Amino acid sequence: MRKLPPLNAIRAFEAVARRLSFAEAAEELGVTATAISHQIRHLEAYLGFQLVERRPRQISLTPAGQDLFPKLQSAFDTLGEAFAMLDKEVEQSLVRVTTTYAFAERWLLPRLAGFFDKHSEIRVEVETDDDVLDLRAGRLDLAIRYGSQASGTEEAEVLFSDTYIPVSLADCPATCLQESRLLGYRWRNAEMGGPTWEQWFKEAGEPFPLNRITRFSDESAAFNALDQGLGLLLSSSALVDEGLKSGQYRQIPGPELRGFAYSLVVNQLSRNKYGVKTFAEWIRRVAKRT
Repeated sequence: MRKLPPLNAIRAFEAVARRLSFAEAAEELGVTATAISHQIRHLEAYLGFQLVERRPRQISLTPAGQDLFPKLQSAFDTLGEAFAMLDKEVEQSLVRVTTTYAFAERWLLPRLAGFFDKHSEIRVEVETDDDVLDLRAGRLDLAIRYGSQASGTEEAEVLFSDTYIPVSLADCPATCLQESRLLGYRWRNAEMGGPTWEQWFKEAGEPFPLNRITRFSDESAAFNALDQGLGLLLSSSALVDEGLKSGQYRQIPGPELRGFAYSLVVNQLSRNKYGVKTFAEWIRRVAKRT
């Protein structure tokens, strides 16, 4: 008979080691941060050595914790794969995708009909969130990430890169940029240093009309304002591509600012599922035409 520490304590340590946060591990497991801390101390007492180094405002793994973590993570991955096989037929045809609200609405959804025309047997679930979700913890199969690079723990495959261009509704009358209402939004990840109207006007060699800009808390709200004809939006070229082709939008002449990359990340536990392989291959093909 195997002699194992309490499984709840093992589970708590794996979550803490993966996220390096008691609070985030507690949220994932549906308990309090205090309970997580107690479980870690319980495990350390059982083993007779320290696993987690507790410091003000941050935690880190001890050398023993660093040795133990990858073995536990591999074991949990194996368990996850084993339970996924219990409903193999459903799991093989189900694909869970996560991406941002704007990318799902403006790029993915307009193209999904083409996927279903060829693969009606595959069921797709789309989880939209502007935060980066943990594929393993959330039982997600694929992610389409946006940024200069993906998480250091993920193997990302670049699908395409974008530029930022100003657009308006096609039927909006052309007016002087200094007199136009400008639409903007706050970047969730300020460290990315995403393109801004201020940069665009600087490259265009024109003064920035700060009093003409209306800012929104997120990109999707700014797009809704664009669709209501409330002003010009500095947008990712990928997200307005369909609108430009259909004649819904009109590109405003001027500089194009360098953007970032859209990357595909596949949960390694899901990589051999029929639905996941099929969906990933489709995304790659469609991305080449963007």
